[in-house]
Amino acid sequence: MKKEIGKYIAIFLGIVCIMLAIALFYIKISSVNAQTADNDLKEKIEEEISFLDSNITDVMNKINNITVIKYKVYKRKINDKNSSSQSSSGGSSEESQGGSQSQSGQEGGQEGGSSSQSQEQGSSNQSSSQGQAESQTQNNSTTVSELVPDTTLENNNQETDWKEISYSVEKIYSTWPTINLDFQKQGISTEIINSFSLSMDGVIQSIKNKDKKNTLINLFNMYINIPKYASSITSDNNKLNLYNTKLNILNAYTLVSTDDNWNNAIASITSAKSYFSSIISSENSNEDKKNSLQKTYVLIEDLERIAQINDKDIFYMGYKNIMQALETM
Repeated sequence: MKKEIGKYIAIFLGIVCIMLAIALFYIKISSVNAQTADNDLKEKIEEEISFLDSNITDVMNKINNITVIKYKVYKRKINDKNSSSQSSSGGSSEESQGGSQSQSGQEGGQEGGSSSQSQEQGSSNQSSSQGQAESQTQNNSTTVSELVPDTTLENNNQETDWKEISYSVEKIYSTWPTINLDFQKQGISTEIINSFSLSMDGVIQSIKNKDKKNTLINLFNMYINIPKYASSITSDNNKLNLYNTKLNILNAYTLVSTDDNWNNAIASITSAKSYFSSIISSENSNEDKKNSLQKTYVLIEDLERIAQINDKDIFYMGYKNIMQALETM
């Protein structure tokens, strides 16, 4: 009897152990899945913050027709052999076309019977071919791209392109509901989220009224929230310091653009220097990167000096250089 009871107990304990093992397995799987989902959400939010950062600064720059390049220039070698063969191929093609034109001219001269008739006929053929080429170009809607020098001094005197600004803000507006929900899932304060929404409403109203000053102020109020959002998903001090550096540079830019408030602008640039120096001091391994950071720091120091001159055009030049350096960092 005792043996049978012991047998049942052993079976029972075996079943309990199996059930516990299965439960622990599912708990572990659920924990891993939850952690993966949390990481995926943070990565998505990081991309969304980067999107807001890039597009808000872009619109702020457009207010004063400032164009900031947002890509790095890399050097790479090309295959000289392929390049030379392509040049050779292009040259033979041009020569072939030239020969065809000469032959056509000769045939026209032979049919005309005199040099003057040949010239008239050649001129007529040329006009006809030009007309056909122009017609074909118009029908095909050919677009020619060219590099045009972009100078900040000239752009500042141009009218604000409100249509382009409206398009850029609508791009932010259309993506905001999705970003808003993701921020809520991450547990970001409703107050901070609503602050962004209110500022965006102010931007839209200001654009509608073509109010340059309040558009810029409301855009900056939108950007104020960016470092706050970033702090909710990352503990990387360099990223947070970079956002705060940009925030203070944008504040100086807004103060100068809207109120000619040079004293507060200088104070904001000084704060930017403090945040950026923390980034430099934390970089010890990559010498090239440290040199790049130090160059950017020099640009911030230059902007601080420029602000003391109280000249907007020169200030915008220094501001543009800093923003280009920060955007490609």
